[in-house]
Amino acid sequence: MKQGNDKGSVKNLKNIHRFFYKALLLIVVLNFCVWQICFAAQNPVKEPNVSGIFYPAKAEMLSKMIENFFDNVNITADLNPVFGLLSPHAGYIYSGQVTAFGYKAIYGENYKTVIIIGPSHYLRLNKIALYRKGSFKTPLGKVDVDTEFAAALLALDQDIQEFPSAFEKEHSIEVQIPFLQKSLKNFKIVPILIRNDSYKLCEGLANALSKIIGARNDVLVIVSSDLSHYHTQDQALSLDTKALAMVKNLNPSALFEAGRAGQIELCGLGAVVTLLLYMQNIDAHKSNILKYASSFDVTHLNKNRVVGYGSAIFYKTEKENVQERSKQMFSKSQKQKLLSVAKQAIVSFVKDHKHLAIDAKDPLLLEKCGAFVTIKKDGRLRGCIGHIICDQPLINTVAEMAVQAATGDPRFIPLTEKDLDTITLEISALSPLKTISDIAEIEVGKHGLIIRKGFYSGLLLPQVATEYNWTKEEFLQNTCLKAGLNPDAWKQGAKIQIFSAEVFGDQD
Repeated sequence: MKQGNDKGSVKNLKNIHRFFYKALLLIVVLNFCVWQICFAAQNPVKEPNVSGIFYPAKAEMLSKMIENFFDNVNITADLNPVFGLLSPHAGYIYSGQVTAFGYKAIYGENYKTVIIIGPSHYLRLNKIALYRKGSFKTPLGKVDVDTEFAAALLALDQDIQEFPSAFEKEHSIEVQIPFLQKSLKNFKIVPILIRNDSYKLCEGLANALSKIIGARNDVLVIVSSDLSHYHTQDQALSLDTKALAMVKNLNPSALFEAGRAGQIELCGLGAVVTLLLYMQNIDAHKSNILKYASSFDVTHLNKNRVVGYGSAIFYKTEKENVQERSKQMFSKSQKQKLLSVAKQAIVSFVKDHKHLAIDAKDPLLLEKCGAFVTIKKDGRLRGCIGHIICDQPLINTVAEMAVQAATGDPRFIPLTEKDLDTITLEISALSPLKTISDIAEIEVGKHGLIIRKGFYSGLLLPQVATEYNWTKEEFLQNTCLKAGLNPDAWKQGAKIQIFSAEVFGDQD
């Protein structure tokens, strides 16, 4: 009996051991499952939702398609560093070749953070939607979200909210990622969706990006947008030419107003306006439209229902050129040449309604520079028009602004032939703009001012403050009034930019 009891005890002990072993194994498995669930919650993977529809689902085919697009692009790389990129988001068979132009311009660059801003095609957003954590997956692999940058955005602007479900069906962000994966290495993304009908949201996002990015030069901002939709080929070309001209001129308020009025079409209007505002904030005044095409240009199938696509890059003037330009003064003969061209341009247009053909070889006069032309008659103002963006040769800008001052200033009736012998001219050649946060940087008599707030902006040339003997505060107040703002708007969040000007006239 004792021996039998011993055997039973051993058997029971083995059963207990098996039970505890199984229980321990179950606990380990459950803990692992819980850990996986927690990890997935903390690091969600956004699965692709247009893979196999907008682009190939197989990695090898997708990679080869993008490489073929790149092989058909021939652009120079001397425009870097690029700070912003406009890129389409249609199916690759339609817009992929246009898209490749923008990404070829940034190919191999050392960006660490890429902000991708697109429209929401499926959800009506009240605020700005942000994908804060995790990664986006494509057939080429996963790209992590820059969680630190995203957290900084959330902390800085209450109109930015974490809203991952807004991205579930959205393609405007996703279609950019395979091109990024083929162009860059070791980067993270910050996916953002913004609506098209709020200039205030665009301003807020642009300002937040500027503050967080600061002086970093390893951040790229991509805006995802197609152009006009479902017009005839000729109508699309007309609409898209207008839109791209506004994009190139870096005029966010004009672009927004034209888009809201239906004069142009961009499905990512809010995203593009945000980029232009951001470019202004960081004093990046250069742009280049790399490529435009419509769906008909690619497929040749339906000329009566096309979609337009454009690719553009945005960049800064090289510091060396800015410094050299600020130091260099015009010689007497160069000033005479510019004044002569201005007068000839006015005479040609007023007499014959023809624009003057410009012939110049002087490198300084061919340098891209903004300018104002002022016309006076009997010592009184008779017209003053200018162009502040440095996007064409100075001599061309002078000729164009001279004609505009003579015939296009809304404050005066156009000049006639009998006026031509009685006018005097003054030219202000402008330096690049600089955004300031401290009015101590303003030097009255040296700097002109631009003050912007919302849709309102005003500009006064450096010589205006000198002529009226204004103090710095009076200069600021009068620039606000010129913008249609209250005199103290410069203290209430308005953007202040300064520039210098070399001023000379035919009576000097």
